[in-house]
Amino acid sequence: MWSESLWSKTLIGLLLGFLLSMSLFMNIGFIVPLPRDVFLFIAVIGGFTLWSTLISWFYCVQSLKKPALICLVGFLVTAMINAWFYIQEGV
Repeated sequence: MWSESLWSKTLIGLLLGFLLSMSLFMNIGFIVPLPRDVFLFIAVIGGFTLWSTLISWFYCVQSLKKPALICLVGFLVTAMINAWFYIQEGV
């Protein structure tokens, strides 16, 4: 079945892992008062670690449905929090 191929796991894992890790570390940037250079260093290291963990998780499961659903829900939650921070700051 095509949805269970490695190409689909790779593409979906890359996209959802990237979106979720970026959104999560944007939230951390809003919440934690750190200098920009320290935050960028933490975001690069943490974002890459989270992204590679999510891709590995996509490869380890039999079906794409469960990790894709969990990543989408996590992304939606963090995206709503990001939107709330942007509205509060008046950007």
